[in-house]
Amino acid sequence: KWLCGLVHSSKGIHAKYEVDVFIESIRAHIPRNSSLNMNEISEKSLNEEEIKVLFRLLEIGGIENPFHKEVQVRNRLIFTLLLNLGLRAGELLNLKIDDFDLRDNTLSVVRRHDSKEDGRSYQPLVKTGERVIPLSDELACEIFDYISNSREKMTKRKKHNFLLVAHCTGKNAGEPLSISAYEKVISTLKRASPELYNLSGHRLRHSWNYMYSKGIEGAELEYSRRKDLRNYLMGWSKESIMCDRYNYKYISQQEKNVVLKIYKSVSKIISGV
Repeated sequence: KWLCGLVHSSKGIHAKYEVDVFIESIRAHIPRNSSLNMNEISEKSLNEEEIKVLFRLLEIGGIENPFHKEVQVRNRLIFTLLLNLGLRAGELLNLKIDDFDLRDNTLSVVRRHDSKEDGRSYQPLVKTGERVIPLSDELACEIFDYISNSREKMTKRKKHNFLLVAHCTGKNAGEPLSISAYEKVISTLKRASPELYNLSGHRLRHSWNYMYSKGIEGAELEYSRRKDLRNYLMGWSKESIMCDRYNYKYISQQEKNVVLKIYKSVSKIISGV
């Protein structure tokens, strides 16, 4: 607005109304992540029945599981991470073992564009801000189990540190999971149940946001604090001043309890309690 005024005054142009309309048009297109509409989130997320169907299919050793046994543990972990943490696909596929502190139960989401360690033709990108997310004991145990058992068998001769790997034979065995392989997992689940026809990783991110909105309802937190916590956990505010002063060490125990409440909600849905 200041620049328009400066240019117009130097050229003798009088167009205050047009400038105001232009500015309002820009503002209207700014994403409003901090004031998400509950109905909008609910429509874009998986409902409880769809989540139950998803994890019934992912049951390790279950008769409905559409995957061969070598990848069942990994595939269940993929969707457990997506639903519990609200991660984007790029963030998920970029996770490394060193990003997890399983003594402190935390995960660091890190941006590592053009990593020389990543030999994938199309490197998954982390498009959001870096952050540290608290983990539940159950999720930490599931991650540790995968690292120590299923993943260990595939990566004995590999030097990379990526969490999710290809469980197959041949030259790609033990290599970081590719975007196409991840998408194939989703396609297989969509074909396995008509109730999951609209399944996507991003719908699980919307599911996380819906459960966050529900979980925050009873918390005695100021509106701005609720908004900042959501933005931080989603990595939405990487360019804002808030991101500099609001990081993991400033998350109160009360706020961590909100995150743990989401884990409990997910666990109840999956177990059918």
